[in-house]
Amino acid sequence: MKRAILVIPFLFASAAQAVVVSDNSIVGDTVNDFNGLSSGNVAGTISQTGATYGEAFAGQTVSTATFDTLTGTPTAPLTLTSAATTANNIGIYTSGSQTIYGDVSGQIGEGALSILFSTVTDVFGLEVVGANSGTFTVAFFDTVGSLLDSITQTATNGFFGFRSSSADIAGVSITNNDPAGIAYDNVTFNSNVSSVPLPAALPLMVAGLGALAFARRRAVK
Repeated sequence: MKRAILVIPFLFASAAQAVVVSDNSIVGDTVNDFNGLSSGNVAGTISQTGATYGEAFAGQTVSTATFDTLTGTPTAPLTLTSAATTANNIGIYTSGSQTIYGDVSGQIGEGALSILFSTVTDVFGLEVVGANSGTFTVAFFDTVGSLLDSITQTATNGFFGFRSSSADIAGVSITNNDPAGIAYDNVTFNSNVSSVPLPAALPLMVAGLGALAFARRRAVK
């Protein structure tokens, strides 16, 4: 009696790289409002529930002209860095409520701001405060510093939300070119999402196992 041998290649591929889109309807389970923090520049980083705030990530190069620009690829694991000079670092500004900003030589709101999440998230949002014109750009990174996506928006006062196709966002960097600089408030994200998306090939794998079992039953008849 011959046994049929069915060879099925299984591709244990990871999910495709996350795609981030604008979605102002998102609601995160965690919100950082910075209330209770003292106004002014800080040396180092600022820690809030579920996130830490700094100027940039290790591996990025901060170039300062009128505005901070960030180049280079963050190194793994994603780690925040601060400006050596406090006046070029981040700070807290009172604008109705407490807001957070990046600084360039005392020019409030014209510097870079980077956020490292305690756990990966699939959504991110924030309120822009003090906008006049220009744009701001959010770059999204995974845990090893790979760029997931980068989105540029017109700088206007209000809420901006972003949603990822999978829970891969480990950190973000924000830069802007608003002439008067901008600050940010009510930063929101999810602290309770799965960090391991299902493999893209899982449905094919399940179907293949079923076909293999069926072929084996036919072969032994």
